[in-house]
Amino acid sequence: MQKDEARPKGVRERMRETIRAELTDAAVRLVREVGYAATTVSAIAAAVGVSERTFFRYFPSKEDAVLQATESLGSAVADALASRPADEAGLAAVRAAFDVAVDSVRAEPDRWALIIGLGQTEPALRRRHLQQQDLWVDALVAAAEQRAVDGGGATPSRLQCGVMMLAWERALVTCYERKDFSGVGEEFDVAVVEVRTFING
Repeated sequence: MQKDEARPKGVRERMRETIRAELTDAAVRLVREVGYAATTVSAIAAAVGVSERTFFRYFPSKEDAVLQATESLGSAVADALASRPADEAGLAAVRAAFDVAVDSVRAEPDRWALIIGLGQTEPALRRRHLQQQDLWVDALVAAAEQRAVDGGGATPSRLQCGVMMLAWERALVTCYERKDFSGVGEEFDVAVVEVRTFING
């Protein structure tokens, strides 16, 4: 087996992923039906047919369950960055990697509208969302460094990765305000230019 060949997932791992996805879907559904404040860990667990104790094996809080899409997407973007061609410029590679995020948002606009909307109104969720953005930056920097080690590609700085995250957040908020996520890729490109222009003075 090749070193970089994907290891097949075992039954237990697939089961864990299934339960985790069901808890996330239940959390999002309940927030839509009864509101964020009324959505409890107990209710989320009951909707999936598991105990609260089981819930906490998968998520430390209901915020994390609601925002699971953001967490998993950050890992996907980092993986995409790590696999970009070695001769591609650093920022160009990061932007190309974000196509994974663009496709995800376009595929599930209602879910992302809910996530961004809650981030505007719920302080606890906003705090967790910002923490996850920091984790995105950490993952992007680590992926960029690994890409440089593996193939000698240019490495974007932490500041540059942070700028891309600011632009991504701006694009999401703009699309939320317009109630249309179909142009999130184009808004992201516009936001990248705006943020870089602001920082460069």
